[in-house]
Amino acid sequence: MRLLGWIIAISRSGGDWNPRLTERERDDSVSNDGTPDGVSRGKCFSVRIVYGVQSTGKGHLSRFLGLKPLLDRDGHELLVIVTGFHEPPDYFFSAVGSSRVERFRGLSTIEDGVGGVSKRRTLNAFARHFPRLLESLRRAHVQIGKFDPDVIVSDFDPITGSPLVAPGVLKIGIGNQPVLSHPDIEHLAGLKMERFNVQLVSALFTSGVDVRLGCHFYPSPKCLPPILRPDLIHAEPENRGHLVVYHSFRGLLGPVVGYARRHPEREIHVYGYPSRPWGAPPNVRFETEPDRFLDDLASCDAYVGTSGFQAICEAFYLGKKLVAQPIEGHYEQKWNAAQLELHGMGRWCRGNLEEALSQEFNCALHEQLRPWYERGAEEHYREILRYASENLARRERYAAT
Repeated sequence: MRLLGWIIAISRSGGDWNPRLTERERDDSVSNDGTPDGVSRGKCFSVRIVYGVQSTGKGHLSRFLGLKPLLDRDGHELLVIVTGFHEPPDYFFSAVGSSRVERFRGLSTIEDGVGGVSKRRTLNAFARHFPRLLESLRRAHVQIGKFDPDVIVSDFDPITGSPLVAPGVLKIGIGNQPVLSHPDIEHLAGLKMERFNVQLVSALFTSGVDVRLGCHFYPSPKCLPPILRPDLIHAEPENRGHLVVYHSFRGLLGPVVGYARRHPEREIHVYGYPSRPWGAPPNVRFETEPDRFLDDLASCDAYVGTSGFQAICEAFYLGKKLVAQPIEGHYEQKWNAAQLELHGMGRWCRGNLEEALSQEFNCALHEQLRPWYERGAEEHYREILRYASENLARRERYAAT
């Protein structure tokens, strides 16, 4: 009953003020040169930020690592909300430093054993965990209220992206998902139901977000570059000849295991599995220590994995051949794989790993996009501060009336 009363109260209140700005109010909050007051004009401009990130996979956590040095540089006060069933790796907590961290259970997806997501088992898990999710939403709303943030940054996080949590605070969503909803992109044919499922999940995770900052691994309309972590940018790539594989869907291991048996001389380093599957060839090493991933990636010949956005960006930035194994039934992953082929950045593996690995890496495109990738964190950070500045200017005017 307490949870029900909280939901009704939040839905009725809608917060104390509307965070969206009119064009005139937006103009009032910027300087003559078009720069928001305090952002890049030599002033001290620090705000209280709640940063929400999910721990499913490592991509969302890696984006936080890319923004954290900029947040520290300018003295922002930070509350980090980590949502998910997976515990973040040690290097994430090392990067968080003295910032406060709160953990919440989120939503989970269950694999079907053949390289895809089991819709029935995932829905059953959602039903079982729904009461716990509501309690997490309530606790987060209370804790964020006590922190009293100026802005919330939500990286596809169901807690901070919910309209039931801190509805009166400006929420900025970051990630690659907004690109899929852009009217100018070309969608894959014959996958309407898969596309609908992705849109449904996106709505569930971002329905409370006011502003969406989209990024992509290739320059596209109204998108920002990807956010890379500093350790990756400073890595020194080399080629020791091994393959790096990263996914946790056992149904995708078939082409990898078959390739390993046909090429016993080649080392294959696999990440994402808690233990070594039975029958794996001896030249396949199943690595359970995530801290080794960056060194393995920087020194590999090629990267093979699901079409998760962040891993694609990191491997391409390091100059590695890309082979995508999209999760079956996952529209975004298939769209990413198709985009890799469209732009000459990698191959979609449709079973024949030798054929996918025969590609030549596009060195000219890599040299062209590398500086763009390196600007990703700074461009996201600048946009976050721009919206935060506009938000604070409006709050001051609201308080003065």
